[in-house]
Amino acid sequence: MINMSKKYIVLILIILFLSISLRLGLVRYNRQANDPHDIVISYIIKTGKLPENEDCWECFQPKLFHYTAAQILQIPWIDSVRQDISLALFVEMINLIAGVLTLLVVGIFITNLPGKNETLKLLIFGLIALNPKLIGINSQFTNDTFAILFGTLALYCMYLFLLKQKQVTFLLVLLFTLLGISSKTNIWVIAIAIFIVILIKAWTQKLHFAQLLLKGLVFIVATLIFSTLNPLNQYIDNFQKHGSPILMNMEKKPFPNFFKKTEVAMPGIVSIYDGLFTFKFIDLLKYPLIDNGHNYSPSRTSLWTQLYGRTHSIHFDNWPPTWSANGDKSFNHTRAIFIMALLPTFIFLSGILLEIIVLMKSIFKRDNALASTTHYGLAAITLFGYICFIVIFSLSYRHFSVMKAIFIYPALLIFPLFFIRAIEFFELRLKNHFHRVFIIFTTWIVVLLVLYIGDILTMIQLIRSRFPN
Repeated sequence: MINMSKKYIVLILIILFLSISLRLGLVRYNRQANDPHDIVISYIIKTGKLPENEDCWECFQPKLFHYTAAQILQIPWIDSVRQDISLALFVEMINLIAGVLTLLVVGIFITNLPGKNETLKLLIFGLIALNPKLIGINSQFTNDTFAILFGTLALYCMYLFLLKQKQVTFLLVLLFTLLGISSKTNIWVIAIAIFIVILIKAWTQKLHFAQLLLKGLVFIVATLIFSTLNPLNQYIDNFQKHGSPILMNMEKKPFPNFFKKTEVAMPGIVSIYDGLFTFKFIDLLKYPLIDNGHNYSPSRTSLWTQLYGRTHSIHFDNWPPTWSANGDKSFNHTRAIFIMALLPTFIFLSGILLEIIVLMKSIFKRDNALASTTHYGLAAITLFGYICFIVIFSLSYRHFSVMKAIFIYPALLIFPLFFIRAIEFFELRLKNHFHRVFIIFTTWIVVLLVLYIGDILTMIQLIRSRFPN
């Protein structure tokens, strides 16, 4: 445990308090979500059974979140109170608690990372804890918050396992990975990343190659077996009835051309070049909200533009209906966020590039000491997996609604590693000038965090004006 100053402890608690308060503000007034997960929960409560794919729009999902919520809501004293309070509010409170637990794990992780720069650690924690999209999803009744919590716990335990290789920690990695997969299918990305990371550790740590290789095989085989047998995932039933263990609630679209643009319903990707090789920042500033109809702005067809906008503003999605725009008051605020978010995005991307370079060197040289500085590729491999996932998903379905930054958020624990890698690199290069540059960087991030807070407060006010009671 790294000793931190009293000032650090006070400031990190203030950030945590602010982030919880903003979540509570949204939960107090919000009764809508991006997708109707409440129907799945209500079905379980009414029938005592798990719904199947054809029973509702979100019934294709793994059901740990829905089943857990249904069981909590049927606790006698909660059930009696719930007669006067909506199901949505209770489920939002469950996600609020899960969101706070996620922040506690992230805070502990950041605090104990090597390095004495407390200001940097506070800024990184602020960027995560006050991130508008994370606050927004923690305040809705969807399964994303469970996926983020268990993904965070799986990665944190994997980080601890790489440090000391304790058997108990390895079992916790397996447990949280399984819970994550039972919450949302995209946690398979973390499972595969962990398997690859164990293989990289086996490759570079030559003396324990066979032992680590066996651990990796045990992990991935156990994950496959337990995930298949878990009735909450319904893999066996899905395969028997639909020919696939994992289902979706929309059909795949024809694969896009590289340059020639072709449209499908509610695009999305119109061509590979337009979707994957553009970042339409100017268009984003012109149209700082998603058009959720058939007419759309140019930025809606660019994956990276969509991910950028969805990450940094709760208003950008323009959805659900009670969260949609209500005039021009928030637009300039959103534009300011997008401009200020360019700097941390540059730092983040720089950290990714540097991490990949170090990882590749360590693999080619079979250098265990060098590989350990990247945690055997835990951050780089996990992020690469999620980028591949979102790219394939977007190209396959081509609907703008699948271009979601939230799909990557189960990996949010690794984001601090990229920031620290980049800052350490720039500190080494700038030397005597770094102190002044870091002051500018700190001021810049603090302004962005203030804008983040304003983004949430204006959303709370908007929802409150529509649901004053």
